[in-house]
Amino acid sequence: MFDGAKHIVHSLSGLGKTGYYVSCDYGTQNATVFLLWCRDKEGKWICCREYYHSGRDGGGQKTDAEYADDLKEWLDGIEPLKIIIDPAAASFIAELKKRKYKTKKAKNDVLDGIRYVASLLSLEKIGIYEKCTHTLEEFASYIWDEKASQRGEDKPVKQRDHCADAVRYFCYTVIRRPEGITILK
Repeated sequence: MFDGAKHIVHSLSGLGKTGYYVSCDYGTQNATVFLLWCRDKEGKWICCREYYHSGRDGGGQKTDAEYADDLKEWLDGIEPLKIIIDPAAASFIAELKKRKYKTKKAKNDVLDGIRYVASLLSLEKIGIYEKCTHTLEEFASYIWDEKASQRGEDKPVKQRDHCADAVRYFCYTVIRRPEGITILK
């Protein structure tokens, strides 16, 4: 559903000054990703900043405390309403709570979450800032597992999906409402 002409945002001048959220996919060897989200004047949610660190890609592993330090520096004074985080990241959640960040465990329903993100893309209710390069790369490389498909399963390939997971966490936890797609005003 991703279409660069529709979903890549080239300017952040229309963003609100408050109401930020962070979504986080946490990894030790796998990448840790923070995505910063805010609404534009039309009510569309924009991923306006990303942080990406992979222990596998030569950057070395980081501790929870080092990631929390990176988050503070990366936020540069922004106080997010909530940090939506991978529910499996218990130790990092504890570190963030110790530092007084407000966290919320992400709804991690993979297939329903992917479908919901696809719906938001179709409705053009989310966008990605052009400088969020890892996120944009992952939209281009996100694929379904062919072997699982042959067994009758819908399942994405679990590689180069950390930003995509953080997008899904945000969309399915913050934007989604129990009654279905919320039309953003």
